[in-house]
Amino acid sequence: MSRQIIFEPEARLEFEEAVLWYDEQQLGLSDRFEAEINATFSRILQDHERFPFAGKTIRKARVEVFESYSIYFSVERHFIGIVSIFHGARDPEELRKRLR
Repeated sequence: MSRQIIFEPEARLEFEEAVLWYDEQQLGLSDRFEAEINATFSRILQDHERFPFAGKTIRKARVEVFESYSIYFSVERHFIGIVSIFHGARDPEELRKRLR
């Protein structure tokens, strides 16, 4: 079954803020970040079951090149729901609240 990626609003905001931050750091870095996030989405779409659970129904995929980031997602019948694109240096309590 082919699914699509759907962002929760908070996850979309996290992604956009990270892209802007990387854009300010170095020319082209935000493009590399976006490419790695999209590569992780592709891995999730190919085989979401290979990723471990981080909550009752939420799975976690580590971003390979930008290793401080993880993508938290749920698997729904017709889509993959992106709950968070989370940087490991952020407050984990914020993430725990969203994974409940």
